[in-house]
Amino acid sequence: MELITHRFTPGSKEVLTDWYPGSSLEMDESVRARTTKFGSLKYVYPAETMRELRSWFERVDGRLPGARVLYWT
Repeated sequence: MELITHRFTPGSKEVLTDWYPGSSLEMDESVRARTTKFGSLKYVYPAETMRELRSWFERVDGRLPGARVLYWT
């Protein structure tokens, strides 16, 4: 399994809010961590939230025969 959490850039946020006005998708920069991986600013979930999410998915992973988490970000 490849598990990729929601992240956004200032540009992608603008596109998404134009395409889906009134969406309940959380894109509040004040509650996200900032990263500049590969030279581009991105807003990601804070470390504690990422640990909680990974823990949940690892429990699910143990219940799926033959499934392995190959990628987590």
